[in-house]
Amino acid sequence: MPDAMIICKRSFLYEKLFEEAGADVHFVEPEMLCSPLLPRARALIIPTGFANAQYSTALKYLRACSGGIERFVRSGGALLVFGPLTDTHDYEWLPVPVRYHGEYTEASDISCESEISLCGGCGDCDGYLEPGEGFEVLARDSRGRPVLCAARYGEGMIFVTSIHEFPSVDFLRFVISKGRLSRVV
Repeated sequence: MPDAMIICKRSFLYEKLFEEAGADVHFVEPEMLCSPLLPRARALIIPTGFANAQYSTALKYLRACSGGIERFVRSGGALLVFGPLTDTHDYEWLPVPVRYHGEYTEASDISCESEISLCGGCGDCDGYLEPGEGFEVLARDSRGRPVLCAARYGEGMIFVTSIHEFPSVDFLRFVISKGRLSRVV
């Protein structure tokens, strides 16, 4: 069983990142997200740009599989969602409320409010978040706006971020450690 599934085409950069983290990764094409043949995994990762048709076709499959995503998290999986790269996004396919506002900022200081940092304290952000009830803010941009939030849902965790950087190896390990083997469908 893989430690994590990532919704994108196979990528050398992601392979290298997961290798450095000592984690096994399974790449999933967006149209296969609802497949009953997917393996169980501890974490499901949705990369940056998932809602922007210029970069990805994932959004329609995320919407179609929202029930499976909800069950994945409720039964113990960890979900990590990066920015959609759109003007706004409501994440209506998630079981908890959060809103994204696209506004790119370069080399922003990021203040972490938790013991783990996604990117080491400085990085680009493609927007900021408006977390709903149940979310805890884990990091803010230089203007004090949330850029990394987490919510417990059932037995699992949902992490949403607008930090436009590859996650640190430590953060990737942290997210995987918060999940237990679960199925998307």
